[in-house]
Amino acid sequence: MQNLLEELKKLLEQDERLVIEGKLLKNKIIELALKLDVDLIRLLLKSETIKTHFFREVDGVLVFDKIKFQKFVSNKAFLPDSYTSFKNKIGLVTENEEYLSESKEAVLVWPYKDCVLEGGMEKEDEKRDEIFYNEILAPDEIDRLLEPKVLTNFKRIDKDGEYKVTEINKNDNLIIRGNNLLALHSLQKRFAGKVKLIYIDPPYYFRDSKSGDTFSYNTNFKFSTWLTFMRNRLSIAKDLLAKDGSIFVQMSDEGSAHLKLLLDEVFMAENFLNTVSVRMKNIAGASGGGEDKRLKKNIEFIYIYSREDQYFNPFQNVYDYKELYGLIQEYRENGVSWKYTSVLYDTGEKEYLTSTKDGGGNEIKIYKRGNPIFKSINQIAEDESLTEKDVYYKYWGKIFTTAMPQSSIRTRVLDAVNKAAKKCELYSIEYMPRSGRHKGILYEQFYKGEQLRLLSWLKDVAEEKEGIIYKKELQGTYWDGFNLNNLSKEGRVELENGKKPEALLSRILDMATDKNDIVLDFFIGSGTTCAVAHKMGRQYIGIEQLDYGENDSVVRLKNVINGDQSGVSKSVNWQGGGDFVYCELMKLNEKYIDEIKKVKTTKELLDIWNTMKEKAFLSYKVDVKQFDENVNEFEELDLGNQKKFLIECLDKNQLYVNLSEIDDSEYEISKEDKELDKQFYEVK
Repeated sequence: MQNLLEELKKLLEQDERLVIEGKLLKNKIIELALKLDVDLIRLLLKSETIKTHFFREVDGVLVFDKIKFQKFVSNKAFLPDSYTSFKNKIGLVTENEEYLSESKEAVLVWPYKDCVLEGGMEKEDEKRDEIFYNEILAPDEIDRLLEPKVLTNFKRIDKDGEYKVTEINKNDNLIIRGNNLLALHSLQKRFAGKVKLIYIDPPYYFRDSKSGDTFSYNTNFKFSTWLTFMRNRLSIAKDLLAKDGSIFVQMSDEGSAHLKLLLDEVFMAENFLNTVSVRMKNIAGASGGGEDKRLKKNIEFIYIYSREDQYFNPFQNVYDYKELYGLIQEYRENGVSWKYTSVLYDTGEKEYLTSTKDGGGNEIKIYKRGNPIFKSINQIAEDESLTEKDVYYKYWGKIFTTAMPQSSIRTRVLDAVNKAAKKCELYSIEYMPRSGRHKGILYEQFYKGEQLRLLSWLKDVAEEKEGIIYKKELQGTYWDGFNLNNLSKEGRVELENGKKPEALLSRILDMATDKNDIVLDFFIGSGTTCAVAHKMGRQYIGIEQLDYGENDSVVRLKNVINGDQSGVSKSVNWQGGGDFVYCELMKLNEKYIDEIKKVKTTKELLDIWNTMKEKAFLSYKVDVKQFDENVNEFEELDLGNQKKFLIECLDKNQLYVNLSEIDDSEYEISKEDKELDKQFYEVK
C-alpha cells in the first residue's frame, strides 16, 4: 500500500492544477476524479500500477472506478498530517496492503461510536475544544463495551446527612455518576420494562454559522456524530420503558427535524403522540434576530412517544389553569363570549316520570322538576348586594350554560319524555353504567325545556385550590405561562443556560405518571427532573457524567430534602424529607482520560503516558516501543493532538470496570461494594 501511495503522489504532482506551494490538494483531486476529468484520467493511465488498482476492463474498454479512487485518496494515510503520520508509525492505523474498508482487522460499527463531553450547553462564549473520541471497534469488542459496570462510592443522603449504604432497596431513588450510555446498559437488568416516563433535555445540535461546526457541547462534533450519540442512548432507553410508558425529548429548532426522524426510527412512527411547542425565553432575551435578519428564537420543542401504543393510556390532568374571574375579564376585553352566566338557584321538587334504556341496556330514570328557580349572575348580585366576582365564588357549583349535545342518551330521554306527554321546565335523569370505564358510577344530568338542552356546569370545567377557583382548559400543543424570571436560581443552584423550569417538569409528570412511578433522566444537568420527581412522590433515576460543583444535581437534591421552597414546592405543598442513593461507575481507563483533559503541558502528558504503560489497558494496536523511540515527533504535535492521541491509545472497552470482573483482586473492590453490586444487579 505504501508503494501505491508514493507512486500516486508523484504522478499527481505532475498536474499543476493539483498543487499549491508544493502541496497536493486532496479535495481538488477528489473533485476532478468524480467529474471524470479527462486530463486527470489520462495522467492516471500513465502508470501501470495505478491502472491495475483503479481501472477495470469491460468488453475491451477501460472503466475508471472513481468511487474506489475517492475512498483511497480520502484515506488519512494519503497526504497525512503530522498527527496521522505519528499514528501510522505507532501502529494505530493499519499498514498492510489492504484498504481500510476491506480490512478484517477493524470495521466501523457506527452505532457504537461514543464521545466524551464536557462544557456548557448553549453559551457561545464558553465553547472549548473538548477532548472527544470516535472509535473504530472490532465486532468482538462491542459486547464487552456495553457490559454492566461495577458501581462504587455508594452513599445514602437524607436530611441528616450522608451515610454508608448498607442495602439497596427496589424503591430507592438513584443518582449515578458516569458515562450515560454505559450507565443505561448497566440499568437494563434491574429496570428493563419498568420505567414509566423518560424525560431528557440532551445537548442540543447546534450549527455555528461562521465555522460550520455543530453540537455546542463540543465544537469538534459534527452532525452525524450528534445523531450517532443520540441513537445509541435512545435505543437502550427504549428497552427500559414500560409497555405503557412514554418518552419526552426536548429540543431547540436546530436539528429538530432530524431528531424527529431518528425518534421515528427508534420508537416507530406509529408510537408518536405529539410535538409540543414550549415558550422558553422572553423575546427580549431570545437569540437570533437583529443583524441575522431572522426571527427571535423563544420556542423549543418536545417530542412525545409512547413505548407501545396498544398499551398506552391517555394522558391525565391535561389542563391549563387560569383564575376564574380574571379569565372572565380577559374574555370581555378581547370580545370573547363568556357563556356561564346562569344559576340553577333551586332544582325544584323531584318527581319520578318514566324510564328508558341506553344502547348498552342500562336503565335511565327520568324525573320532572317542579318549580325550579333560575337566576342570572346580575340578578343575584342585585338581590344579595354582592359583586359579580362574589357571585361566581359563592355559586360556582350551580352556574351553568346550556348545550344541545347529539348524544344517544339525550335522544332516548327526549323520546321517553314526549311519549309520557308531561311537559315541564326542567328534567333530571339518573343512570349507572354496568360496564366500561364508568362502571358503577351514578350519574345525574339536568335538561332544560321542551328541547331538553343539557345543563353544562361550570364546576365540571373548574377547580377550587386553596380558596381560589380556576377554570380548567384542555392543554393544546403550545405551552406558555412558565415563570422564566430567576429561573437560574430554582433549587438554589445556578445554570445560566439550558435549565428547565420546575413547572414544566411538574406538568409532564402530572400528565404521564402516578405516585411511585419510575422516572428516568439521563442528562440531568442541575437536576430539575429529579428535584420535581422527589417533590411529587415519584421514584427517579438520574445519570450525569459531569460534576457541576456547587451547582450539581446532588447539591440541589440535598436542598430539596431540606425543604427548598423554590420552583413547584408551594403548589405541591412540599415540606422536605425523603432520601436518595448516590453511586458511580467504577473508573478504569476513564480516570486517565480525566487526567489527560486537565493537564496544561506536554511534560505532564508524558508523565501520564509513563503511568499508562504500566497500569492502563492500551489498545492492542499501540506499539509502545515505537512511541518511546519517536517521542520527539509526539512532542512536536500541538497539545490538543497530543491529548487526542493518548486517548486513542486507551482501550475504550476498559473505561470502567465490568461487573464480570468484580472478584478480580487487581481492582481492589471492597467487600461492601461487592455486596451492594450483587443486590443492585439482583445476583442470587
